[in-house]
Amino acid sequence: MLSTDSKSNSSLSPLVKMLALLSIVRWYNVLLIVISLYLTQIFIFNKGENILETLLNLPIHIYTLTIVFITMGGYLINGFYDFEKDLINHPETTYFGRLVSKKTCLNTYVILTFLGVSMAALISKKVLLFNLLLAFGLWLYSHKLRKKPLTGEVSATFLTISSFIGLYVFNNLELNKTLLLFVTYIFTIDLTREIIKKMVSLKGDLIVGEKSIPILFGIRFSKYIILSQMIFSLLSIITIIPFIIEKKIAIYFIIAMGIILFSIFLLYKAKTPSQFNKINTAYKILLMLAIFSIVLY
Repeated sequence: MLSTDSKSNSSLSPLVKMLALLSIVRWYNVLLIVISLYLTQIFIFNKGENILETLLNLPIHIYTLTIVFITMGGYLINGFYDFEKDLINHPETTYFGRLVSKKTCLNTYVILTFLGVSMAALISKKVLLFNLLLAFGLWLYSHKLRKKPLTGEVSATFLTISSFIGLYVFNNLELNKTLLLFVTYIFTIDLTREIIKKMVSLKGDLIVGEKSIPILFGIRFSKYIILSQMIFSLLSIITIIPFIIEKKIAIYFIIAMGIILFSIFLLYKAKTPSQFNKINTAYKILLMLAIFSIVLY
């Protein structure tokens, strides 16, 4: 999403450059991560009993800020490597990205990553180590792993849920069975979406010569892979339901089953990128509902 011509960008106003950077770091995704972290801390780890106490707890704000910095840095370095492909797949959404030079992108990435890692030292050594591993994982994904079929999708999914795993480190907790099942469910949902995104971006991957699951295995076999993930998600829901049947969050999982079943119907008919994008949209809704359903836990 980046311009290589720094001279042409020198006359841009600071406000335009700031808006361009916000576009590259996917501010809307970062905002959802922030919301989900606070909701998880308040309604899952604190059981919704001490909301004010949580909001007055400085360490949780520092932790969230470190995750924001590292995540934004991850989007910057990923945009750096994905510029050509994004121009092909999403030409209408890369306008702002073309206003930012590669030098600015890399410098901002270094600053944000440094802040995200160093500020973690204010919380604990465990959080510092976790954030260091997360920052390294994001760089490794952008530089190497994203180009490897399936490995790229799995690593992207793991990195997506890692900030929530970090909350266990932050709270010095051990995973319980219910939360482990919930994390597994989120993992399957996000992994399914990552593979679907490869179906949508097939044209760009072909042009830039990047290997992906649909390119290696074909669309038909890739659909079977997606279907297996959807079925696994349904099994995850069936497994978790007995543990939360008396909680209001069970309502979300009932709705989620309906969305997944509808997505299976769409998958059966899907042949074009636009049709796969409809499934992608359904899964975006599924993930957003999962985030806000935390208040029902």
